[in-house]
Amino acid sequence: MLEAVIRSSPEECPVNALHIYATNKEVDNHNSEAISSRFSNIINIDAHDYKKDPRTGEMKRQAAPFKGDNRDLIDTLQIAIGARVMLTRNIDVSDGLVNGTFAKVATITTHTRDEYVQFIGLHLDNVTAGQKHRNKAPGGDDNIVYIERSEEPLKRKGTVRRQFPMKLAFACTIHKVQGMTADRAVVSLKHIFESGMAYVALSRTTSLSGLHINDFDEKKIFCDPEISASLENMPKADFHSIQPILHIVQDSNLNSALKIIHHNTEGLECHMEDLKCHHELLLADVLCLTETHLSGSAVPAHLHLDGYTMYKRNRHASYTNYAHLANKNGGGVAIYVKNSFQVCPLMYMQNVTDLEYLVLKIQAPKQALLAVIYRPPSYNLAEFLAHLNALLTSLEIIDLRPLIICGDFNEDQLSHCNKPILNMFEDKGYTQLISTGTTEKNTLLDPVFISGANSNVRAGVLQTYYSYHDPVYCVLE
Repeated sequence: MLEAVIRSSPEECPVNALHIYATNKEVDNHNSEAISSRFSNIINIDAHDYKKDPRTGEMKRQAAPFKGDNRDLIDTLQIAIGARVMLTRNIDVSDGLVNGTFAKVATITTHTRDEYVQFIGLHLDNVTAGQKHRNKAPGGDDNIVYIERSEEPLKRKGTVRRQFPMKLAFACTIHKVQGMTADRAVVSLKHIFESGMAYVALSRTTSLSGLHINDFDEKKIFCDPEISASLENMPKADFHSIQPILHIVQDSNLNSALKIIHHNTEGLECHMEDLKCHHELLLADVLCLTETHLSGSAVPAHLHLDGYTMYKRNRHASYTNYAHLANKNGGGVAIYVKNSFQVCPLMYMQNVTDLEYLVLKIQAPKQALLAVIYRPPSYNLAEFLAHLNALLTSLEIIDLRPLIICGDFNEDQLSHCNKPILNMFEDKGYTQLISTGTTEKNTLLDPVFISGANSNVRAGVLQTYYSYHDPVYCVLE
C-alpha cells in the first residue's frame, strides 16, 4: 500500500495537483517555478506602500514596496490568467471569502489608461462562496468573484500597504492546509521539523489513489512524545467494560435478574434524548435519577419513556423547614419503572421530612425495597444525617428485602477523610457496592448501598458522555 503512493522523483507526480511542503521557502520556490514554466502572460503587481511625509503630514506613495514579512500582504504579486491562488485575508466571512480560500484566476481588470490593475476575477473552488462579490464588471461572467486591493498598516511605523489579499497556491505549507481536503496532493516530507506535521500533510486527500509522496522518510512521521506517553498510560477498554449489564445478563442467562441503574443527569429535560439513546440505560428494569431539575406537578409528554412509568419528587416539594433549599433551582429525584413490574410508590413516610428522596416497593416479578436520595452540597451534614436516619429507620420497619439505596450524597467514598454518611449506613448493616470513581474527577459521589440480599449481586460503573457523573448499576440475580 505504501509503495503505491511513494514517488522516486517529482516528475512522476501530477503537475496540477496541490503540492504540500513543510517550509515557506519550498512553497515559494515551487510557486515561482510553476508560474514561470506554465504561463507567458505573467503580470507583476507591486504593493502600493504609503509613508507619512514628516514635512507635509500627507501619506506619500513609495517608489518601490518595502520588504515585508510573511504575515504582511505580499510585496509583489506574480499572477497570470489560469494561475492557482489562495486568499490570505478574511474578506467577507459571511460570504465564504476567507483566508485559505482556493481559486483560479479568471480575469484581470485593468484601467484603460495606465494598465493599473483594479480587480482580479477568480473562479473559486467553492462555487457557493463569493455571491456578494460577483458581476462587478459590466457583461462579465456571473461565476467570477472580483477581489479588490486591501489596505492595512505595515510593522514599519507610519506606513500603510495596499495590495490584493492573495498569493500563488500551486503549493502550500502544511500549516496552511490544516483542515482542508483535496482530491489529489503531492506531499514532500523532506523538511518536516515538528511532530504531527506528516500526519496533517498525508491526511489531506479524499482517497489513497490521490496521494503522492516525495522524499519519503519514515523518521519524519512522528508524534509528540507527551502524546505517546499519554497513550501508554491510557486505561485499556474492552467490550465487557463498555456494556457490562448486557454481558452480565447474556453470560449468566440472567434474563430474570433485577437490573437497577442510578444516574445523576444534571438536568433531565436537557438530557432526555441522550438518555433514550444511551446504549445501556434502557436495559434497566428500574432507572433512578437525581438532579432532575424539574418543576411543576405534571410530567411533560417529552419526558415519557416508552415501556416505563415515571415517579418523581421535585426539589420544592421535598423541604418543609428549609426554605433556602426548597427555593433553590436544581435538585429533584425520579424513578422510571418498567410497566411489567408491580410496584407501590411510598411518596410520604411517617417522620421523614426535608429530604429529596423517593421510595418504591417492588413486589413482582422480583421483590425489593428501593430508595433514591439526593443531598445538595449546601445541605448541612449534621442536619442531613438526622433526616437520613429517620428515613433508614422507617425503611427497617417495612418487611421487604433486599433494601437498596442509591443516589448522589456528595460524599466522596474514595476519600481518606471521615465519611459520616457511609458510617451511618454501615452501622445499620448496609454494604456499599461501588468501588471506582463515578465522576470526571474520579470521585465516588454515587454509591449504592444494599442490605438483606439473599442472592448474588453485581455492581459497577457505566459510561456516559453528557454528564459530569457516570451511571452506576446493580444487578440482583
